[in-house]
Amino acid sequence: MSAGAARLGAHLSHAAGATVILEDTMTIEAPAQKVWDFLLDVNRSAACVPGVGEVNMIDDRTFDGTIVARVGPISGQFAFRAHIVDSKPPTELTALVEGTDSVTKSTLKMDIGMTLTEVDANTTTMAHRAVVDIKGRLAILGDMVLRTTAVLVLEEFTKRIRAELATDAATS
Repeated sequence: MSAGAARLGAHLSHAAGATVILEDTMTIEAPAQKVWDFLLDVNRSAACVPGVGEVNMIDDRTFDGTIVARVGPISGQFAFRAHIVDSKPPTELTALVEGTDSVTKSTLKMDIGMTLTEVDANTTTMAHRAVVDIKGRLAILGDMVLRTTAVLVLEEFTKRIRAELATDAATS
């Protein structure tokens, strides 16, 4: 399944909150260990996420950063902290990301799970699932706008990570 066909679910609750579930599997032309190393290189992997600005390592499992996001007619800048909760190199990782938008004061909490499976010596599938809870003005926009934005971000992330790892393969 490509990022464009990502399975997305949404649940709108009362109290101006929304939950969006993002699931996808992508195939990457690189060995699992190389994909793992790339994903744990915070500066390189963060550069693949549209809108991510500066990232700063706090320790080997935690980093802070900013992301500029536009959801429908509202845009803002989220300051976030990401923390690796659990990992089993080079196949499984779970992380928690929490942030607050400086403009709307909307909050975001995202639980992410990722699994890498080596298909052959030079091909890996990456399955990921993120449960994103949004509260505040951004959540009021509704699930369709949130899902559309999420699909666009996932498509760009997929394109960028494939390009980065293809460049690595060409230069090694």
